[in-house]
Amino acid sequence: MIVSSCLSCLKYNLIFLIICISLPFEISSEPKNILKFSCKYDPKLIKKKQKNVDFVKPNEVDRDKICKLFYCEDTVEVNKFNSPEKSDGKYRLRNSWFNHQGILLDEFSMTKDLITINTFVSQAYFLESYEIDRTNGETKRIFYRFDDPDFFYDIQKLEKSSSRKKPLYNKQGKLSLKTLESFSLEPWVIFYFEGKCLEGTGV
Repeated sequence: MIVSSCLSCLKYNLIFLIICISLPFEISSEPKNILKFSCKYDPKLIKKKQKNVDFVKPNEVDRDKICKLFYCEDTVEVNKFNSPEKSDGKYRLRNSWFNHQGILLDEFSMTKDLITINTFVSQAYFLESYEIDRTNGETKRIFYRFDDPDFFYDIQKLEKSSSRKKPLYNKQGKLSLKTLESFSLEPWVIFYFEGKCLEGTGV
């Protein structure tokens, strides 16, 4: 009787285990690190361009403040988040600005000699781009700020416009730099940085 009862319990437990294994579970997206750089930008080479002003005079650029705000020494990572639904995954940039899950990339290309990175416009209306020479580490970084009242007004006008012939946002509701340029929407301020990003190291 006891043996029969134990065999019966084992049978039901085995059936339950088979059912559990066969059920589809959602696989969480795990990031895979593609690249990691230690970046250092030369404060003396920072340039600032302002809307309706063009380049600000070198002696009027507060480089200490810009370095504190946008980080002249930084760790930059590109991570790929594999999606169960899509085999291509999504690339995200992480640095001191986008330091949680990172920000989705509009463009990411990597050759033997050059890496190009462009983010979408963030929720704070900032956008970043990088060009990194893999042979010597020389890097050009550009930081765009679109957070001004004129830009918000122009965006609202375009959103309501019935004569707009092309989409303003992509399928994920993201704004790209190319789209903004095609609508002649200028950033409020642009900061240009030059320096070096060394691959595979941390700050």
